[in-house]
Amino acid sequence: MTGDLRKTLNTREWGALIAILLLALLPGFFSIPVMDRDEARYSQASSQMMETGDYIDIRFQEDPRWVKPAGIYWMQVATSAPFGGPDAPIWAFRLPSLIGVLIGGILTAWLGARIIGAQGGMAAGVMLGLTLMAAVEARTAKTDAMLLAAGVIAQAALFFLLTQAKGSPRPKFIGAPLIFWAATGAALMIKGPIVTLVSVSTIAAYGIWTRDWGVLKRIRPLFGVLVAAAIALPWLIAINIKTDGGFFMESVGHALLGKVAESDDSHAGPFGYHTLLLPITFWPGTLFVGLAAGLAWTKREHPAVKFLICWLVPTWLIFELIATKLPHYIFPAMPALAILAAWGIKDAAELWSKKWPRRIHLAFLGLFVLATAILAAVPMIAADYLGTTMMSAPNVLAIIFGLIAIGAGIMAARRPSALPRLAVLMAAGIGTYWAVFQGAIPALKPLWPSYYVAQEVGKLTGCEEIMATTAGYREPSNVRYLGTRTYLADTGAQSAEFLLGHWECGVAIIDVTEQQGFLAAMSEEGVAPYPVNIVSGHNYVKGDDLDLTIFILEEGQLNWPSAQE
Repeated sequence: MTGDLRKTLNTREWGALIAILLLALLPGFFSIPVMDRDEARYSQASSQMMETGDYIDIRFQEDPRWVKPAGIYWMQVATSAPFGGPDAPIWAFRLPSLIGVLIGGILTAWLGARIIGAQGGMAAGVMLGLTLMAAVEARTAKTDAMLLAAGVIAQAALFFLLTQAKGSPRPKFIGAPLIFWAATGAALMIKGPIVTLVSVSTIAAYGIWTRDWGVLKRIRPLFGVLVAAAIALPWLIAINIKTDGGFFMESVGHALLGKVAESDDSHAGPFGYHTLLLPITFWPGTLFVGLAAGLAWTKREHPAVKFLICWLVPTWLIFELIATKLPHYIFPAMPALAILAAWGIKDAAELWSKKWPRRIHLAFLGLFVLATAILAAVPMIAADYLGTTMMSAPNVLAIIFGLIAIGAGIMAARRPSALPRLAVLMAAGIGTYWAVFQGAIPALKPLWPSYYVAQEVGKLTGCEEIMATTAGYREPSNVRYLGTRTYLADTGAQSAEFLLGHWECGVAIIDVTEQQGFLAAMSEEGVAPYPVNIVSGHNYVKGDDLDLTIFILEEGQLNWPSAQE
């Protein structure tokens, strides 16, 4: 990239940025079925809000969903209501996540442009939006993509407040302080105090480093807390009144504090977990992490670099230290890394002339090659594991695009600021996403048993509403596809009892592991259920193979198409 004194992107560049991000994020957005477990739970809870008209309490069937605030559910309601409401396709519930990543990429570009120029900002926004982390989160109907958006807004405002010269007059509240606190309040409604944690650690680190504590006045905390409270408190008060304090105990006691002391839901990991995953989660930007490190060290006295380091490093350390670990926890820190990496690309010639930055850069080139090879091979490995076609067109294309990405990465590593080489790398990354997300993942049919069971159940006629039960396969995607009143039984005998209680319009989906108990319970009542079809699949949450038989009662009203012919 050449020197660029412009501090904002022009209209054509903004359009190009959005187009590039959409090209990378849309493959598979409409075609990947509902994913277990988080996406199924979030989208189902949002559906139930529309079904019941209760937008205060959050429920998955009758179970409370009090681990997160209501903000993301309201957003999903807003985006799915025009497309069928509770019956909207899953992509409608994913729209807030797609929008969140787009906002994150656009604001990263905006902030990067003000720090290192328009071309550098463009590179930072593209780099963030093309990360595998963004690719996954934009396609998943849950909180983390929209949390990224709120976090970048807050941190961008904080940048202007922190980097003001000492002794500068306090800014007017209507401006950066208001934006900072409004984003903080919105983030509280999306996922609690995660963004607050990022902001507080940034302020503390920057204050200790610079000994400039004037920021505590510049952020205008008195009015700011009132703004954040005005956004978050009404619902927090309403939900705690309605649940008699249950939401506070669950969300703070379990979902927040519980994750710090010990791993939650078996999501444990060693210190260094996020660092070890970085070559994968930040791919294809992995190639430029070495440049980011070199830039951060050599220009560490630059106020903007100080801010980016104080945004990135404390956040990273905090999430490395807490007991519960999931890859997306580090997402709010990635915009800072993307801007540092884009700055490193801009100053690559200077960094390359120094021995140790060059060595780090080459080390990350090796990690980039390894990560690319792994990602390109995953669809073929998964196909082999699941017993589907290994040499399908999408799987082969993933390998081809992976090889192109490796070649482009090696070329770009030698001249990181050469735009044509970066363009080839970017195109290879987008091509990989098209092959994997649009082609390979939806084609792995064993991964989506709930979807294919619902397709078979949808062929049944004779009842307006079908009452379903499952045994041996309790994942929440069953509820998303088969309806809120679906009974996820613990045993086959429980499913038998449910089917007998809904004999007219009941259907039972029984895995082979529970079929003996189910048939024995039915036999005791003198009833022989009629098996209409079998769906085989794989429960990727538990790692179990499935053989799901769909049963109806011949005495009921339901009819299978073959029985009518």
